[in-house]
Amino acid sequence: MKLPRLFPLLVLLLAGCSKPPTPPAPPAVQEPVAKSEASTADAPAQKISFVGTWSATDDRGQLFDIVVFPDGQAVSNRTNGPSGAHGERGFWRLANNRLLVFFQDGWTDVISGDGEGFRHRGFEPGGSMDGPPKNESEARRLEGDGFTGVWCLNKEPDGSYLYVALQSSGRAFSTIGGGTEGTWEQTKEGALCKWPDGWNDLIFASKDGFQKRSWVGPAEQNATPPDISPALRVGDTKFSITP
Repeated sequence: MKLPRLFPLLVLLLAGCSKPPTPPAPPAVQEPVAKSEASTADAPAQKISFVGTWSATDDRGQLFDIVVFPDGQAVSNRTNGPSGAHGERGFWRLANNRLLVFFQDGWTDVISGDGEGFRHRGFEPGGSMDGPPKNESEARRLEGDGFTGVWCLNKEPDGSYLYVALQSSGRAFSTIGGGTEGTWEQTKEGALCKWPDGWNDLIFASKDGFQKRSWVGPAEQNATPPDISPALRVGDTKFSITP
């Protein structure tokens, strides 16, 4: 029996259907995209605000404080220098995220972060900040304190003004008698200073600004205090070395 002429074509078609399918080509290998420099670069260091009150230790191991005001002024209540309870006045600026304070007596104080906190470094007059500091200590920011610093109080009979330096350690220093040391604490009324001669000073806020009230004895009497006068925190206004 003769096969139809289409038979060879049919055989070829069947043979093609039985052939296993060709596997798909593997996906093309691509080189990893390199990260841009912008994505790998370290983020810029966050700027630190140094405005506020800082506690440190001087070259004699005595605690003192630096009050940094937003207008560029700075005041130290360190009393070991020639100014005593007048404290030290200076001006500050930032450099490489460090606080530099230049005081009127020639000292330069530097506060900077060290990765775990802050450090204070003090450079004596004529010293270079490229060399070792005269003293170095931990620097601690004080929170919720509005009285630490130096205060200019009432005018004395000789025309001078009374100054009081309040340190965060609780020590208080007055210019009375060439220099008097007492203690102070922050109460709900304000800053209460107690002096060895029995006098008490209370620095407090009022509608007219800060005031100072003084009396003798363990507790304020109901009578009118013997002394009440304005109180000015040095640095709140432009400096005046002798008011």
